[in-house]
Amino acid sequence: MKKNRKRIVISVLEILAVLLLFAPAYRLACGIGLKKVYSDNGISIYADDVRYKEEAKQMAETLKVQLLEVDGDYSPKISIYFCKTMTGFQIKAITMGKPLALTRANLKTTLFRPCDWAKNSIEPRKPQLLPRSLSSVLLHETLHHYEWKKLGLVRFFVKTHSENWKIEGFCEYHAASSSFPIDKGLRVFCEEADYGFVTSNEIKPEYFYFVSRLRTDYLLNFKKVSESEYWSTKYDEDQLDNEIRLALMEKRYAFAVQQ
Repeated sequence: MKKNRKRIVISVLEILAVLLLFAPAYRLACGIGLKKVYSDNGISIYADDVRYKEEAKQMAETLKVQLLEVDGDYSPKISIYFCKTMTGFQIKAITMGKPLALTRANLKTTLFRPCDWAKNSIEPRKPQLLPRSLSSVLLHETLHHYEWKKLGLVRFFVKTHSENWKIEGFCEYHAASSSFPIDKGLRVFCEEADYGFVTSNEIKPEYFYFVSRLRTDYLLNFKKVSESEYWSTKYDEDQLDNEIRLALMEKRYAFAVQQ
């Protein structure tokens, strides 16, 4: 409850900041200590070293292709910052948490914590989790900008606090990637493995993302629900999860195996 209140307060402050034309100043602050390594068609990428210029270009081109597959009419306008240190990331992202990346959709900004450009990889928070490719995390974060634009300020704000699994699940579904190991996630979800694995290792956020992706895949990929129906329908989460478990058990539904 306390965490939800804190998140609501932060969101309200962000909206007020935008109304006060704070966005340009915020983006300027995010770029401190970084160099612009790519800029074209509304996408700007900043890193700590200009030698990442070619990698940034390839990443942006891949992102554009991926976004066209989601919505051919969407053209993002975002600034992406790859922070040099974890402390720098937390200061610029205004968070004490340690996510892989963080989006301020209303500020048209995405920040990454330190990552490995050479391997196109970003390491997980915990050893029980798996690394993610930079391109999959970038697609996930950019899709939050897309959701903000598609849903509008009010609906995006409401769903972030009442149906956050849709907000995260939609992005994870299209990114087709998870930090939480899929085999382990399915066993925990189907109650074949103890949920204590999640709580004892403090990986509840990653498991939440995994379940959100599973629900979204079930609805959009298996049941062929339209996106408009997906966003407008208020699903009973327990009922939906039981339906998915039954479909998995009866082997009518197989979750996408991409990690």
